[in-house]
Amino acid sequence: MRQRSLRLRLLIIFGLGAMILSGVFAALTYEGVHHELVNDLQHTDLHESYENAELVRYTLYTAPPNLDNILNSIEKATGSDVLVQTFGEWLSRSEGASTKDVPATMATRVAKGEATAQILNIKGHIMFVVGIPIPAVETQFFEIFPMNSLERSLSTMLHNLLLGALVTSLIGFAGGLWVARRTVRPLERVSMAAGAIAEGNLSTRLQVTRADREVQRLTESFNEMVSQLVERLERDARFASDVSHELRSPLTTLATTATVLQQHRAELSPAGQESLDLLTADLSIFQSLVEDLLEMARSDAGAVPLVIETVSALELVRQSVRSAARRHGLAEPPVQVADAVESPMISVDRRRFERVIANLIDNAHYYAGGATDVCIDLEGDQLAINVDDAGVGVPVEERDAVFERFFRGRAAHDRGIARGTGLGLALVRDHVRAFGGTIRVIESPSGGARFQILLPYAEEVSQ
Repeated sequence: MRQRSLRLRLLIIFGLGAMILSGVFAALTYEGVHHELVNDLQHTDLHESYENAELVRYTLYTAPPNLDNILNSIEKATGSDVLVQTFGEWLSRSEGASTKDVPATMATRVAKGEATAQILNIKGHIMFVVGIPIPAVETQFFEIFPMNSLERSLSTMLHNLLLGALVTSLIGFAGGLWVARRTVRPLERVSMAAGAIAEGNLSTRLQVTRADREVQRLTESFNEMVSQLVERLERDARFASDVSHELRSPLTTLATTATVLQQHRAELSPAGQESLDLLTADLSIFQSLVEDLLEMARSDAGAVPLVIETVSALELVRQSVRSAARRHGLAEPPVQVADAVESPMISVDRRRFERVIANLIDNAHYYAGGATDVCIDLEGDQLAINVDDAGVGVPVEERDAVFERFFRGRAAHDRGIARGTGLGLALVRDHVRAFGGTIRVIESPSGGARFQILLPYAEEVSQ
């Protein structure tokens, strides 16, 4: 399942929050102003219509021939269109008025003596139509007020409100981005520091700055935790080193005694000879265990610093294979180089690299019928050093566990093949990581196990 980004969520929350709030504010403002402006305009126009209707009534009483002039003067004064209907017929109207602008239903209601006012859409324009009955002269007065100016004002206001909402939303997104950066940055620093510590850089600490109180407390707590962790690791490493040192003297005495007994082996009974063989085998395992513990303790404590050299990978692998085979009296497995490999250079600690190859060959000898091939190839942008064995392979569920300390898989339950200490592959992994590489177990093309070391190579030199 893909994990969601805290930074993105904060950005969306702030941005959408600002957008929703500004949108609601703009909508409420528009509706409120629209309602007030329309009501005020209607009230003003309605008041003018009653005054104009009274003027028309007076004109019809006193000087009916002057009605057209009165209507035109009303139109010029108010900017409206005026119509007059008497006994169901349009008696007179101003120059810009049209009888079609008054709905028949409205004219009927006014003819019945009911004053009426409506907002109508006439030819794409919003108009306020007022109808006022004048029963004294059997006349109906209609006045049509255009609302174009109000429409333009409302349109301009809506445009400004929308523009303001957009700007507010952008400010909200910008604020969310700033808050997200300020909030997530300390977490990213903690994550990077934790990753560096997990890779073995125990000197990593977070820098204490004049940050917020919560961030400063987190920084101090993290540094304190790492310091305690490093102190515990160093204490455990010193303990393992001290114990191993203390065991070396009695082990040396036991080994010397076993050597003396081997010289007089013929004088022992068959049961004594068998006991001596078991003693010698277990003593050899014990010595290897103590040596591995010593090296692991030194590595954990950093007592033996890395001596990094840039060397030819091909020459170093051949030399390491030859040295490991001679050291244990084993047949030297062939070193095969892929056609794509020229002369890559790698940066490693020569002594530890030789120990890596020796441990892999020893592991193949003890548990998998011996190493069959050592293949050098390229894997992407890394150099792959593959050690194949003649065994049945490593089960998929054990391919990560084989590099854990004291893990021997089947060998832990089989006395007949338990010749190792369970630390060899753990040391291999630690050394390879120190070189900036990785190691894994996959299936060999020949059917056994393939221990594949992936190392970054510095450069390729022509032969």
